[in-house]
Amino acid sequence: MPIVVLKKCRSYDAGEVRQAVHESLSSLLEEEDLPLAGKQILLKPNLAAARRPERCVTTHPEVVGAAIDFFKERGCSVGVGDSPAGALRGVRRVWENTGMLGVCEAKGARLVNLEAGGWVERSVGSRTYRVSRALLDFDHVVSLPKLKTHVLTLITAAVKNMYGCMPGFGKSELHLANPKPPAMSRVLVDVFCLAKPWISLVDAVEAMEGNGPSSGQVRRLGFVAASRDAVALDVKLADLLGIDPLKVPTTREAHRRGLWKDVPGSIKVTGASEVDLRVRDFKVPANWHFYLIPDRLARLAGKWFWVKPLVVYDKCTGCGECEGICAASAVSMEDGKAKVSREECVSCLCCIEACPAGAMEPRMSALARLLT
Repeated sequence: MPIVVLKKCRSYDAGEVRQAVHESLSSLLEEEDLPLAGKQILLKPNLAAARRPERCVTTHPEVVGAAIDFFKERGCSVGVGDSPAGALRGVRRVWENTGMLGVCEAKGARLVNLEAGGWVERSVGSRTYRVSRALLDFDHVVSLPKLKTHVLTLITAAVKNMYGCMPGFGKSELHLANPKPPAMSRVLVDVFCLAKPWISLVDAVEAMEGNGPSSGQVRRLGFVAASRDAVALDVKLADLLGIDPLKVPTTREAHRRGLWKDVPGSIKVTGASEVDLRVRDFKVPANWHFYLIPDRLARLAGKWFWVKPLVVYDKCTGCGECEGICAASAVSMEDGKAKVSREECVSCLCCIEACPAGAMEPRMSALARLLT
């Protein structure tokens, strides 16, 4: 039976975070007689973009720092790495803005560029993916996701965080080829299975609700959650947010593959009380009900039924990150502002995730709004 550990953590105070993280990891490892001294540990936070920690887009550096301390105190060599969208403008910029550079320098961990060093090809059935070769240098991967909503997958947590183990522009190309949640979730679960983490510990001290994963609102939830089973962890997080886990496309896909059985009592929860941590009125993305419409009806509605990114011109800074990440070449810059071609757009919504100013918002057609 998978175990999910919940620990209260009301702020990013270093001492409070350290206690919550260390108790969570100790609880998961206490029953194993596993020597850690000399092991190479890769910490994989969510570094979705070059945002400051207070924006709640990325894993907080205090959580990463506490995990570094935990493993270094047990004689491990620790690296911290990801393949973020913002790497197109330089990985160092991402490390600096997210606080990863400072915490790694302070605690003696090395930063690992998952964009560098090439990749290895791994397959799930007939589908082949490129996974960062850097993962082969480590004995264990510990995933440190940020709990957020997501305009395409409803929430992003433990399973989706492993998508960052794919280097380069390949992530956007897969979004282009698989723009709908069911198809993209197959890809996300594939990559998760190919780069399955040893432990996942989710930063939910502050989470993002609304139009996540980058344009939503900060919501203080006050806990961290950890498990050896990332799917079980996502199930429990959805439950705490008041979301049916099977409405989360990645969890539904994992369930379809037998990675989780929807049976009462199938997940053991330890640590803090679930009742104390349940969240009321958690806001999901505005467009989410669009994806609950059956595909057959959506196809019949054709060009009148869509969700596309809308540029909020007053917020657009003209940085060009949306243009750089769009594999469909649907975004261009005109007069210093982003412009989206509705004809070229495939509705993968990657530009919404990449926009540092929150200037891209999901907008549904009139018919889609009527039906949802």
